[in-house]
Amino acid sequence: MPLTSPTGTLEASPSMRIRMLRLAVSGVLLTLILACPHASLRTDTGFSLPHDALARVLASGKLRAVSRVNPATFVVDRYGPAGIEYELARDFAASLGVELEMIPVATIGEAYAALDAGSADIAASGLTERRLSERPYLYSSSYLGVSQQVVFRSGTRRPGSLADLVGTRVMVLAQSTSADALRRAQASLPGLGWMESTQTDTADLLRRLTEGEIDYAVVKSHEFYMHAGLFPALDVAFDLPEPEQLAWAVSGNPGNSRIYAAMQGFLSRSEQDGELDLLRERFFGYLPEINRKALNAFAARAERQLPKLEPVMRRIAAEEGIDWHLLAAMSYQESHWNPVAVSRKGAAGMMMLTPEAASEVGVHDRRNMEQSLRGGARYFRRLMDDLEGAIAPVDRELFALAAYNMGPAHLADARRLAGLRGANPDLWSDVEDQLPLLGKREWRVHTEYGYARGLETASFVSGVRQYHRFLEHHEDPAGLYALSTQKEMRAASGS
Repeated sequence: MPLTSPTGTLEASPSMRIRMLRLAVSGVLLTLILACPHASLRTDTGFSLPHDALARVLASGKLRAVSRVNPATFVVDRYGPAGIEYELARDFAASLGVELEMIPVATIGEAYAALDAGSADIAASGLTERRLSERPYLYSSSYLGVSQQVVFRSGTRRPGSLADLVGTRVMVLAQSTSADALRRAQASLPGLGWMESTQTDTADLLRRLTEGEIDYAVVKSHEFYMHAGLFPALDVAFDLPEPEQLAWAVSGNPGNSRIYAAMQGFLSRSEQDGELDLLRERFFGYLPEINRKALNAFAARAERQLPKLEPVMRRIAAEEGIDWHLLAAMSYQESHWNPVAVSRKGAAGMMMLTPEAASEVGVHDRRNMEQSLRGGARYFRRLMDDLEGAIAPVDRELFALAAYNMGPAHLADARRLAGLRGANPDLWSDVEDQLPLLGKREWRVHTEYGYARGLETASFVSGVRQYHRFLEHHEDPAGLYALSTQKEMRAASGS
């Protein structure tokens, strides 16, 4: 199955096959190393390592992973620590038989500084390999392909190439491959200049662009798309020509040779058994579907209408046991917060309840805003509670959204198709792939409840996810970092 990322479908290039071979060799090396944990390892320089970083990790029972805090790497949400870097690092720690300690930082420089100081064993922080002779690092093989994107403010001049950036205010993150790319381009464009911020994270960089403090920013594609819902006025002008591969890093000192081999072996196994595909799809698979026009309209309505709706939404959501941001996102996706909306199928009200669903949850007047919100929240909560199977909490929410839109019977058909086709009926990304089949005649023989507009349901879930992300973080993106530095998070990350 092809890998889908924000930059499109990635095929196995010759360089990728070489990386895969390197991962496989590393896996063999790791097996030999761990079979003799007390043996010393001899490096290319002949340096003997009787007590190295891996030995320290195993002796302490703790793997220390440093990560920048942002939606594309590592955050703490209502379910606890989350993000592709967190989940990968947690699984790596488990493979070593130790606990994980996440060390949150705000910038790329701080991540590298933690490696230099020895306060972190690995950096799992959305990094791309940088060839620095003065401070060498060992980078793993790639776990995600991305591109560097030049971002601009909608309504301003859209550049078509790096030459168009000459004489403008361009900003990038310090110690980033974005800065490296501009430095290489400067050889043929002597007038190209830019600013490197040592104190800025991706969210703050995009905020500065939104507020007109700078003209353009260069950021990694997956980080821009994960933040795009927070900054709907921004858009991509063009991609830089050289794609990049995200990797983990350890300090390049000889004492890290064995932990580097362990890291490579773990990523090799994760790639081969499909776990990396699942993580990439779960965290980034829906991002290319972001509709800039829709997000702009949503941001405007949220600014204008949501302050009046928020108190009642907060109260009802708390009483019914769901997140109020989710209730707001659902009601917007359903009716654009119109309490008297009516669909062509007879659903009505802010939460677009059908007569049958309204009756189930005790709603007598679907056009009454409070009744509709409460009924929709109650119905959604019931759908979540009724789901069967070993479904992860974050996926359970997505399954319930699909059931809310298409009905639990059609969702059951989609899960049945997943099982018939060798996919996982308890995994949202696998079930989502089956949704288009519900609208195809040739697949009806395999369903119990017949035709359904599966593509509409996939779009509904994607829209709610986008609006939900915006509402969770648009007021205070920096709050992600503050939350992730709490002592409670560190305790939870090792659980």
